[in-house]
Amino acid sequence: MALALPHILLLWSLRSTGTVGPGKSRTILEFGEQNWYGDVDPVEIKQFLDKLQGEDPAVPELRSRLNQLLAAPRTSQSLFDLAKLYYRIIFGEHSYRAVDLHGTAIAEQFDLNVPLPFADQYDVVTNLGTGEHVFNQQQVFQSLHEKTRPGGLMIHSLPNQGGYDHGFFNYHPTFVFDLSQANRYQIVTLLYGDGTQTPSTLTPIPDRTTYVKMALEKKLSNYSWLMAVLRRPLDAAPFAVPRQGYYDNQLPPELTAAWLQLPR
Repeated sequence: MALALPHILLLWSLRSTGTVGPGKSRTILEFGEQNWYGDVDPVEIKQFLDKLQGEDPAVPELRSRLNQLLAAPRTSQSLFDLAKLYYRIIFGEHSYRAVDLHGTAIAEQFDLNVPLPFADQYDVVTNLGTGEHVFNQQQVFQSLHEKTRPGGLMIHSLPNQGGYDHGFFNYHPTFVFDLSQANRYQIVTLLYGDGTQTPSTLTPIPDRTTYVKMALEKKLSNYSWLMAVLRRPLDAAPFAVPRQGYYDNQLPPELTAAWLQLPR
């Protein structure tokens, strides 16, 4: 799992809009410890520090740390260090925890097919390319729900099409909409990423109608992914297993008609 350009841009948008940042995201749990993918030169991190100059008193210290990482030989560990530096820019000062069978020494090696053996909850829980590799999908998303504090954020990056044999599963927007409806999540943002473009394009999907229109107009890619930021409601309601909107009679007539037109 790694932070590529789309993740970097999404996270910066959350920081710049005040969705996350100092005091709002003090505890982070990752399903999959992130490193720096490499399609963005790490020197570009300087531009984000420049934008926070005068806003975050830690900028000089962070700039010094970035310069150290840029001057040192590039290693697998330094790629994880770059990702954590970027997280400090995005989330502010925070405690960090990761569950990953193949991360660094700090990652806790728990099997996401079964319930996680700790009760702590976090302001932000990420699933940036991990959940599709786990067979027990209900448990993955139930654990994400349970480890996110009421009012906290879940940040997902989900394969949609292509990426052959990448993992067990691909996900469609109905998954995000129906999961959110069942659990009363606020969809802070839902983006459609087209990997056939250079650079990749990110298209907002504010509602089901937008995606259906894209499908009917044949604007969908054969290599794509979804990025979703979901906010858990303020109450402590347990995880609810969703049912697909079409079969649960949740869709308005025009979307039901469109569903019947599209290839399945």
